[in-house]
Amino acid sequence: MMGVVNGKHLMILGAGPFQLPAIRRAVVLGYRVTTVDYLPDNVGHRYSHRSVDCSTADVEGVYQAARDLKIDGICTFSSDVAVPTVAAVAERLGLPGAGLTAAQIMADKGRFRAFLKQSGLDHPCFFVAQGYEQAVEALARLQWPVIFKPVDTSGSRGMTVLHALNKTEARRAFAYALAFSRSGQVCVEEFIDAVEVGGDAILSQGRIVFIAITHKHLSGLVVTGHSLPCNIAEEGQERISTALDQTCAALGYRDGPLNFDVMVTPERVVILEMSPRNGGNGIPAVIERACGVNVEELALRIAVGEMPVLAGEAMRRGTGSFVFGSPHGGLLKAIADEVSVRRLVPEIFHFHPFLQPGDSVQPFTHNGNLIGYVLLDCSDAAEYERLTRVITSALAIEIEEGAA
Repeated sequence: MMGVVNGKHLMILGAGPFQLPAIRRAVVLGYRVTTVDYLPDNVGHRYSHRSVDCSTADVEGVYQAARDLKIDGICTFSSDVAVPTVAAVAERLGLPGAGLTAAQIMADKGRFRAFLKQSGLDHPCFFVAQGYEQAVEALARLQWPVIFKPVDTSGSRGMTVLHALNKTEARRAFAYALAFSRSGQVCVEEFIDAVEVGGDAILSQGRIVFIAITHKHLSGLVVTGHSLPCNIAEEGQERISTALDQTCAALGYRDGPLNFDVMVTPERVVILEMSPRNGGNGIPAVIERACGVNVEELALRIAVGEMPVLAGEAMRRGTGSFVFGSPHGGLLKAIADEVSVRRLVPEIFHFHPFLQPGDSVQPFTHNGNLIGYVLLDCSDAAEYERLTRVITSALAIEIEEGAA
């Protein structure tokens, strides 16, 4: 249902399933909501007051729509593609936001690494190249293992780790990363052997006023979920918060949401990525369930110039998200329904399959190829791992290979 409109007009870029919770929250809060997406049938459009058929990467198209509609704020959720557009439009219209330069730096892995280096902040040794021949000499100077990444994509797309220099494998890894890069650039960097964590924070007036650091669950390089409480001690969490504070200050980012991925060792805190948006993979819902803080609502309020109000920051329960897919592609023949899965795992409080029987399935080599996700209560990481094994079995996913 539509909330009572309070007069503030908010534009949200993206209208897919991961943007849907924020769209619905914005409507409940009483904002006049316009959603922007190049897919006119995307689910979020059904809940907004107005929709615009436009790519979220089309800066000029989004700007013209925002100017004509006289919006009071603009934001995005769960995807980096729209982040530079949000910043550009906000800057041109004088609205709250990260600032275009800061957003562009955060949206590009190569530029972000260069920024960290120039600012004297910890970073992996790296180089950026457009072609493999450019990379050959630099590869020999890196300390191995190394990881190949497209500079401008997220969700583990196009990534490969190599443990030793093999020219054939290196060329293949470079080409794989390049195939996912919109700008045609690849970042190659040292692979840091450390504990990887993720999470969301909220900045207000230049300081972090809320942070939730999540235990990041991985299958190889693919993120399969997040859980709270996280897997590092309080001292490590404080070091992470300090590093994020310092980096945001150097960028000049003062107000808004912050999603981050960080590597932690006893000696180092290395920020792999950060973005002025809330996280995907169910992170905001996990945080709200665990801490009672709705980071999407805080981001919405900041986008229209309101001061965030925090309550209920103490950890109330352990919670996690579990993203599932298939190791091979084909046609989805069967997947269990919510009632059947929750009968076996009553700890589940949200079940969201994106695909239905008859849909095409791609191998779960990155998070764009997920089948769905669930949210569940779990006391700690060990229980999370036990429950997700049960969920995987309970889903009873059947794939007809070669039929896609």
